[in-house]
Amino acid sequence: MMNNYNIERICTSSAEKALLFAKEEAKNSGLDVDARHLMLGLLREGRGIGAKHLNKMRVSADSVRQLVHEAPAATTYFRVGVENHLERAFEECTRLGHDFIGSEHLLLAILEDGDNCEIFRKLNVNASAERCNLLNLLGS
Repeated sequence: MMNNYNIERICTSSAEKALLFAKEEAKNSGLDVDARHLMLGLLREGRGIGAKHLNKMRVSADSVRQLVHEAPAATTYFRVGVENHLERAFEECTRLGHDFIGSEHLLLAILEDGDNCEIFRKLNVNASAERCNLLNLLGS
């Protein structure tokens, strides 16, 4: 289980930065960290595979922030917290045979989570197709 590990020991620096930025974004919006904040964190980090893939998907920080302002309360499709996404990222990392959780694993976890389908619909992103594209990029 991932919760037996120190996050700094299992994450790449880009994933750590993205998580830090996600926490800042959530704090600024007065909410707990959810998928929208994780996407903002990835975009703000800017250098990892997760950020690059979000940019390729034409997802901007402004468009994600708009979603935060449209539905600030934890609605049904925004309620999965950071712990759940981290657990899923850890599972992705392990499944792919990688040693550390990277920004790409965080994005895979967000794309895989069916609770986020409304987020991606509003961003005009086919989450399933983009998940496959990212997995192909990673050589899976």
